[in-house]
Amino acid sequence: MASLAPPDPPAPSGRLPLVLAEELVLLCTDPDSGTLRVSRNGFQRAVAAAVLAELLLTGGITVEDRRITGFRPVGAGDEVTAEVLARLERAPKGRRPGLDAALRRVPRTPTVRSFRERLVASGHLTLERRWILLLVPYRAWLPVRATAGAEIAERITATLWGASGPRGASASAERDLHLAGLLWAAQLDRRLFPGRVHSGLRKSFRAVAREQPIARALHRVVGADNASGG
Repeated sequence: MASLAPPDPPAPSGRLPLVLAEELVLLCTDPDSGTLRVSRNGFQRAVAAAVLAELLLTGGITVEDRRITGFRPVGAGDEVTAEVLARLERAPKGRRPGLDAALRRVPRTPTVRSFRERLVASGHLTLERRWILLLVPYRAWLPVRATAGAEIAERITATLWGASGPRGASASAERDLHLAGLLWAAQLDRRLFPGRVHSGLRKSFRAVAREQPIARALHRVVGADNASGG
């Protein structure tokens, strides 16, 4: 198996905090196969929604109900976010897109690849070329730490089950709530938190998502995709 990753990833102490889209990639990656543990279509839409949620949390956009009502040209650390901000800047004032339209305009496959490549560059993933039955090649995006996704899942669970509850959460807990809402909206929650043992947790995901405009938009878009077969 030939590794395609940089030979010397940065030390953990030098890593920048992960954005929501990067955490979503780690959460949904199987640590053994390096492939997705969830529906690719729902995952791709969820990553696009995570870009918008990151902008909302960092003050790059303001949202009311189903619309983006304003934006501020905050610095973009990745090309996907930069393109979203550039598109908003080009839109005439007063004619900024609805959330559903903005979400659909984020390209799916290149967006996922972009965040995977960022995680390789920052030392969170390695990229290997593997083979199925020694015949079919595929790319395996392997977490450097096999427990990375499980740790994110545990953190989300702790936030939802926290003694103080999700309301009035800290800034870091607020990010966990957005991840939970996106997982439910994109229909990824049952694969990551399966079975009756997690049924109460999934209900909490749904309750959180219903309070988040971006998660609600994601739920509509994924529902429309499924209805159309796309």
